[in-house]
Amino acid sequence: MAAGLADVPHGFIRAGQVRHPSPPPFRVIVDRVSFCDPFLRALMRYWSRAGAYILNDPFFTLVYDKFTELLLYDSLGIAHARTVLLPGHNRAEDVSEMVAEPDWQEVEEAVRFPCILKPVDGYAWSDVFRVPDLPTLRALHESLRERRTMIVQELVPYTAYYRAFCVAARDVLILKWTPRPFDRGEYALPEPGEIGPAEEVIRAKTVELNAAFRLDFNAVEWCIGPPGVPVVIDSLNDVPDVRREKLPGPAWDWAVERVRACALERLAQGARNRILSEPGAPPG
Repeated sequence: MAAGLADVPHGFIRAGQVRHPSPPPFRVIVDRVSFCDPFLRALMRYWSRAGAYILNDPFFTLVYDKFTELLLYDSLGIAHARTVLLPGHNRAEDVSEMVAEPDWQEVEEAVRFPCILKPVDGYAWSDVFRVPDLPTLRALHESLRERRTMIVQELVPYTAYYRAFCVAARDVLILKWTPRPFDRGEYALPEPGEIGPAEEVIRAKTVELNAAFRLDFNAVEWCIGPPGVPVVIDSLNDVPDVRREKLPGPAWDWAVERVRACALERLAQGARNRILSEPGAPPG
């Protein structure tokens, strides 16, 4: 990316203690790390309020998670897995008057088995399980509930699986994706016409989702379920897995060039991240 920024001041950011006031070091910051570090996430939000444009919006995760996003799917007419949010266990505060134990019969009726159990705010396959039956689900939930809030979803049968990379809520690249945990997933370029009629739906709905999310760079996971219907599996990949050793060469080049162009576009626009308390703020 740096090779295409010769005429623009640029560099990597490294921060220790940060004293207020602290102006952002750059007008546009491409953030690929703060999702996994609370210090960096707080710093990105601070610099966003101080005038920088952060790509992606660091306030995004204050609004959306893997349960809340279902409302957006419904409003956009996007098929998705049946989903149930499970209560956790709060050891610090007694909330038993408001939080009841799950009705496991209702959970089973909603999602059926086998199903998928995963955190409502998870990343990178952390604490994701394929669950064969209700006793296993209850045991897993009990072991996780003190540290994670979990959702349980139906396991959608599929004939093909794709990741649709989207930049600037405009450009879309669809790759075949073999989903496997522990960083063993594999990408491949689809053959021309391979996706069929579903491709138009995937492209259009990926753009609509990212425009609604206000994300500059995202990867939306889709599967082709019966009878050939595109079903969204996950749209919260606001730090997409983009590594040279993982992507096919043309896909790597596509992603780098378009993210570079998006960053320069936001710089030229003088864009600002939309803050929750500023509903009238201009779009970034």
